[in-house]
Amino acid sequence: MTPLALREGLGVSLLFFILHSSLFITLASCSKDDGENPNSEYYNWKSRNDTYFEEIYQKATTEIEAGSTRWMKIMSYSKNNAENHQNYIIVYKLDENEFVEQTSPMHSDSCTLSYRGNMMPSKSYNDIDDIALPEEDQIRVGYQFDTMWYGPSFDAEYATFTTMVPSSLVEGVTTALLHMHAKDRWRVYVPYTLGYKGSETGSVQAYSTLIFDIYMKSFKTKQK
Repeated sequence: MTPLALREGLGVSLLFFILHSSLFITLASCSKDDGENPNSEYYNWKSRNDTYFEEIYQKATTEIEAGSTRWMKIMSYSKNNAENHQNYIIVYKLDENEFVEQTSPMHSDSCTLSYRGNMMPSKSYNDIDDIALPEEDQIRVGYQFDTMWYGPSFDAEYATFTTMVPSSLVEGVTTALLHMHAKDRWRVYVPYTLGYKGSETGSVQAYSTLIFDIYMKSFKTKQK
């Protein structure tokens, strides 16, 4: 398994790429699909993703109002319209290290990460995200377009890591990293408005909600 590369011209998938490109290598090929055939994998994909993300947003809202500290709604660093739900990413905290200094990276800091990326569930792609998680933390996800894990579950001892600068990533992932701490593991839901929007990128369909499982091992502040 190769650490992520950054340039589309190298034939890799792009989850985070420089100036809003991709971060992950493609491990499998997802067939092209115009979404116009009712029998196709990605039929009515934009509308389905709008509905999917709104359901996640509403679930997070309900859980937060009930007192949960594991869910977060974070507005993108570049947005100011609080009424537009797709200006937010949704976070579910899978693991939080309370004993680490609670500082977060800046845009230009170097973050050492391991991650996996999926689209929302679809007809042919509908799997448990990590079978090692407690059942109440598991979700079903769709096509996996990138991963740095060995095997179906995250294990920091065996996962590979890469170093990325938040400002070089897609807007939704940048937003997440700017709020994470060392040793945090977050599930991050990125609406397509903060991801690849209407563009098909590598094996990621246009208008796709991006679901990331991100573990931040550490970060280093850029020397002035």
